Formats: sequence, C-alpha cells, structure tokens
Amino acid sequence: MLQASSSVESAAVMLACSMLGVCFSVIFEDLNYDAVIKRIILVKPDLFLTTSENINFIKYKKNLKKYNINTKLFVIKKNSRKKIKNIIIINKLKFLYKKYKSINSNKPLFILFTSGSTGVPKGILHSYSGYFFYSVFTSIKQFGLNKNSIFLTASDAAWINGHTYALFSPLGVGATTILIEKPSIILKSNILEKIILTCKPTILYLPVTLIRLLKSMNISLKFDHNISSLGSMGEPLAASVARWFSKNFIKKCIPIINTYFQTETGGIICSPKFNDKKNSYGTVGKPVCKLIKININKRKKIELKIKKPWPGLMKDVINGKNEWNKYWDKKGNFNLFDVGSLNKSNNLIIHGRSDDVINIRGKRLGSGEVESELLKLKEISEVCAIAVEDELEGNVLVIFFSSTKKYNFDLENKIFHLLNNSFGSFALPKNIYKIDELPKTRSGKIVRRVLRDLYLRKDDKKLGDLSTMMNKNCIKDIIKKIKDER
Repeated sequence: MLQASSSVESAAVMLACSMLGVCFSVIFEDLNYDAVIKRIILVKPDLFLTTSENINFIKYKKNLKKYNINTKLFVIKKNSRKKIKNIIIINKLKFLYKKYKSINSNKPLFILFTSGSTGVPKGILHSYSGYFFYSVFTSIKQFGLNKNSIFLTASDAAWINGHTYALFSPLGVGATTILIEKPSIILKSNILEKIILTCKPTILYLPVTLIRLLKSMNISLKFDHNISSLGSMGEPLAASVARWFSKNFIKKCIPIINTYFQTETGGIICSPKFNDKKNSYGTVGKPVCKLIKININKRKKIELKIKKPWPGLMKDVINGKNEWNKYWDKKGNFNLFDVGSLNKSNNLIIHGRSDDVINIRGKRLGSGEVESELLKLKEISEVCAIAVEDELEGNVLVIFFSSTKKYNFDLENKIFHLLNNSFGSFALPKNIYKIDELPKTRSGKIVRRVLRDLYLRKDDKKLGDLSTMMNKNCIKDIIKKIKDER
C-alpha cells in the first residue's frame, strides 16, 4: 500500500510493483488517521509506504495489532527523489523486466478505493491482462494516443484516471505523461496556463470542476500549439460548459471527449472520440467497443446496465461477496447505478445516479438534467439538484449552487423561469441555497448524499465516509445557510 499523490515516488512504486507482480493500492497522502486505518484493515498490506513524515507509526502499530495485521511502515523522504529516479526507474525496472517476463494474466494488479460518494469506501480489484489491454485500447481509440503524444491527465494517483490515463496507457505505448503532484493547484488558471505553455501537452484531460470554474471566470485561453484532444473527467460535462470548453480553450474548435467511466470499469466505457466529426455536446457519446452493450431504449430513461463483460471490468470487491453481488442483477447484467437515455443521434445522456432520480407527481427527472439546464445561466458556476421526499408531491426539488454573483430576486426569477420553461411548473424547487462551495470529491464529483443529509438533519452527524472530500470545511457553511434560510 502506498500513501502518496501523483509524484515520482508513487509512479516509481506503482511501476516497480507492476513489474514484480506485487499487488498495490494507492491512497491519498492527506487522508485522516481513521480513514487510513479502515483501508489498511481491508487490504492487509505487507508494506505501507508514505511520503508523509508526520505519520505516528507507534499509534498505527498499536491499533493494527488488534486485527493481527503486521504491516511494516516506511517513509519515503522527499530528498530521496534523485535516488528513486535513477535506481528504481532506470536500473531496477530493466532488471525486473528480464527476471519477470511472464505474469499470470489474472494475477491481481492493484486495489483502488471508490470515491466514497456512496458513504462506504469499496476496494475495487483489477488484474493484469484485461486492465492493461483496456487502458491502452481506450486511450488510442478515444484520445488518439500514440508514441509521440504528451498526455496531461490532471488526476491524483489515488483515482482510476491517475492509474489508467496518467500512467499505464501513456507509458504502454511509449508516449510522454505529465504528472502533477497536487492536481488541485491547477484550479488556479495561471498555473494551468504555465504548465501547458511549458510542457506543451497534445492531449489535455481535465476535471469537470476545473472546466466549470474557468468558464465561470470567463477565462478564454485560446492556446495555439498542437492540442489534438480535449477530455473531461469526474462526471458528465453539461452541454453549455462543453461548448465553452471547445471554443475558448484552443484556437481551433475540436470535439470534447466527455468521458463516462467508474473505478469498477477500469477505463472509459462511453465518450465521444477525438476525431468525431460532430460535437455531441452534453452527451457521453457511444460505447467504446461492441462488447459494451448497454440496455437502453431511445429517449426513455432507464437504469443503465452492461450486458456482457469487457476487458477492463473489475475482478473483485475486497469488502466481501455481498458487495460484489450488488453489482449484478438476476440476468447477469452489470449494474452501473446510473440513469440514462439516448438522443436522436443515439448518443448516451447520463441523467444522474439511480438514487438521484427526482420523481415529482409521477414525472421523473434526473439530477443531471436539472443541473445542465441551470448551468446555462452565466451567473451559476456549479449546481447540485437533490430530491427530498414529500407526502403530497412524492419528491420535491432542492437546489444548491455556487456563484461569483450575489444571489438576488432577479437571479431567483431566472432560475424559476428556466426550470418552468424546460420542464414545467412541477419542477419548481422548494428551496434554493447559494453556498460558497459544493461538497466534492477530489476527482470533482459532487457528493449529493451529503447535501441531502445536511438538508434533512441540518447537522454534520452520521454523514458516512468523507475521507475523499476536497474541502470538508464547506460543510459548516452549508449547515449555516440551511438554518438561516428556513
């Protein structure tokens, strides 16, 4: 197990473990003590590596003894980088390649924990052959990756993108990858601009959070060097934001690779391709290959399932058989736990998680649909729509949003007018809250369950696992706004 961000250290250890045939698990270096212990108990690693010199090893050892876990703890010091680069990457990997030419294709490669958006961190296991094949295949087909590419994936190593598209697929074809130690620093547009101008990436794969922020700040960068592919990660990108990204980021207008994936899928399962002639703004395109057959009917919203296994599919869930079984229905279909439909061009539209469907007077709305409409308003930077149970209506709609503008009567009228015109009067929200920041995971996914729980209880008790949240301090602001405005 490795506790590190996207760094030389984490990349070296991940590559070395892969060559040795040693299963590894990367977690965030700033997880709190309880979150780390939970993951160690689940993984039961022989070795725990960390770049943090503030770890209290004695405290860890005492706690782990209760579970008969004899994990050895070791700190990788920052001043050892030159040694790691020269010895591990250049020399050791050459030796390992000669010694370990053959590894069983189904041998466990890594365990990666889900974002915690469901409240419980699940350890997803991927194995060698299928995962490696799928990571390279999707990179070539969806991004146009080749050996001359320079790939910038703005994701921490503790996310699936930080494995698949920041490390394994670029190196798998001999391309160059750019590692950003703290992906959150690129939320400052000038930092991102410096990285792009200095490193000149040809493929740019950014979190939806960052793209929304750049749009809200009305920043038009218009890079003129050879960026051939623009991708978005975290959650589906709304049509209005995708159009802005395509037209304001580089001088030429190119398709947006609006990716749809999960930790469990190993890589992208649906997205527009880098060479699509038509920009399918607001959709996640079509499945990446014929193996991925999603049960869906035109323009009818249903819960998405994949009918056949594909190479990138996870091999296990280390939390136990009960957790594994939740992913499969009685017909053997894989549950994606999302609701979707097809548009007229047979491109897939994601309406939100199946537990985020808003059912008002028998009419079903996806949280993603509502959010996409509201993001058309230039005053709104980010937005989250949640459903709250109501005796008369079934559900009622509650809106949380962040904005650089002051919330006033005019903006409230705009929100009501837009929702009424787009969906009808049944979709008018019960409450609207302007907050400083939405609760998000580090990959940019909005943690809707937190907003729902805070709205119902008005306190921060029993919110489940928050270890992967980007900024836990925003919870206090949300609680205050809910109490003040009721």
